[in-house]
Amino acid sequence: MLSLEVVLVLPVIALLVLGLIQVAALGRDLLVLHEAARVGARVAATTSGTSAPERAARAAAPELRGLAVEVTPAVRSDGDLVVVAVLAEHRIGPVSRTLRAQALARVEPVVAR
Repeated sequence: MLSLEVVLVLPVIALLVLGLIQVAALGRDLLVLHEAARVGARVAATTSGTSAPERAARAAAPELRGLAVEVTPAVRSDGDLVVVAVLAEHRIGPVSRTLRAQALARVEPVVAR
């Protein structure tokens, strides 16, 4: 038979476990978001336009919903610094937070053929 102390402590332990799971999910989302920004910056450094970096960042983080990708500057030349910022919504119960990650890369020179 369960004692009164176990019955009173069990809900507290359950809440702590649920809180740890939510913190782990937040950490995973942040890692995925930073990887998406890194992939987007790498593609932006080797291609022109904004559609290819956006597609690459979205492909790197398919599990994140509402992903927004910003590539600055849109028109790049050799040696420019390109910034890719990725934003996503993260929900913990009724609370919603906007997560943001960004990565920088230098635009690589194009080799003439």
